[in-house]
Amino acid sequence: MKIQKIVVALLLILVMLAGVLSYQHLQKVAEPASALVYPKARDLQEFKLSSHQGTTLGRQDLRGQWTLAFVGYTYCPDICPMTMATLSGSYNQLQQMLPAGSKLAIWFISADPQRDTVSQLNSYVGYFQQPAITGVTAGHDQLFPFVRDLGLMYAISSTTEPDYLVDHSASIVLINPDAQLAAVFKPEMAAGKVPLVSKTMLLADFPLVMAKLK
Repeated sequence: MKIQKIVVALLLILVMLAGVLSYQHLQKVAEPASALVYPKARDLQEFKLSSHQGTTLGRQDLRGQWTLAFVGYTYCPDICPMTMATLSGSYNQLQQMLPAGSKLAIWFISADPQRDTVSQLNSYVGYFQQPAITGVTAGHDQLFPFVRDLGLMYAISSTTEPDYLVDHSASIVLINPDAQLAAVFKPEMAAGKVPLVSKTMLLADFPLVMAKLK
């Protein structure tokens, strides 16, 4: 009888250990592959931007919705059109991954206010045929602090050439309905390839990010 009790006890211990290991394995699997969730969502500072519709937007316009934001410019030859196509094409699936009753917005933040006028932004946003996209920009005095607050960056060279390029982040940030920075989706970096957050990466990581934000 003692031997049977010992065997039963050992089996119970093994079952418990297997359960713990399985739980740890599941926890590891549930980690986003290319996204970072902030341990504590960060409050954004007040800002003043102009939209592609000519309206003025501030921090209050981020409240009450989830927002995916990306910084770039309309004359960008690769990262911007490809990322915006990903966000536009993934929108319906991403919306379904949000808590019931939630709304998803997409902000395209132009770091090139000199060329990206209201008219230019309006044409660019219209190309993607997604009503959830809002194009925004501002003078650098407003724009740079806002972009930096999002943990992103951009830089414009001092060239006088009309077709200059703008260096900018390829990440996509997630802002929660309290106008707080909650997560960032990082691009895949590979030699010889354009750094991008692909549709596959975004759709795979988005539900895992949302699960961690519950």
